[in-house]
Amino acid sequence: MNETAHTLRRACADGSYEYSGGVYLRSGCGPFPAVPESLLSGGELLKNSRSVVSGFDPQRRYFIKQYRKNGFWRTVKRALQYPRAFRCLAAALRVVEVGVETPTVLLASRYCLITEILSGERFLTECPEEARRAVMLLAKLHENGIRHGDFNLRNLYLSAEGKFGVIDLDGSRLYAGPVPKRGRFLELARLISSYLKSIPYTPEDAVRITADFASDYGKITGCLFSGRALLRRVRDLAARR
Repeated sequence: MNETAHTLRRACADGSYEYSGGVYLRSGCGPFPAVPESLLSGGELLKNSRSVVSGFDPQRRYFIKQYRKNGFWRTVKRALQYPRAFRCLAAALRVVEVGVETPTVLLASRYCLITEILSGERFLTECPEEARRAVMLLAKLHENGIRHGDFNLRNLYLSAEGKFGVIDLDGSRLYAGPVPKRGRFLELARLISSYLKSIPYTPEDAVRITADFASDYGKITGCLFSGRALLRRVRDLAARR
């Protein structure tokens, strides 16, 4: 059994969630409409792309993501995989288990994810000076077998109590042991590049900042990355807009 399936089965076994008709529902929540993504109708849209529509319901009680089917073959391919909403739910449960905040998932179906709405948080795009401290958060996730998938300042926040939290677990992946080295490398580079994008910097600054972040990560995890390879990846990502 893979880690996603194991985590979801455990959540149902301990009574945190109920599974029925292809839908995971947090115990004590609801009721929700038979077509839960209909809650977006008349609400505030935040994103409307080829792959996902997201936003708030009209009363701003929930954050809703609707995943698009995008054609016959993509629909067939996804039918053979765990739905993204299920993977998000499993990742959210594991994130909370290791002491990191993330919005509580209230409902997850094949094409819809509904979570609670954050309140009082500050995203790290508003306080990029916290980015270096977020290396500890990244290391904690990796050591506990959680790969976020898009670990950048837009998806990291500080709660009103000052605790780190994460959002947007669409690209997440769970492992039985620590995250493999390649995944660690890519996520560390993503964090560093998103920090560089938020500040003015020189080429010399990029070298120093990359080395500092990598050193912090290595001290926590014992996982050291080649300075040249990491810097090339960071520069490549930072150049993208």
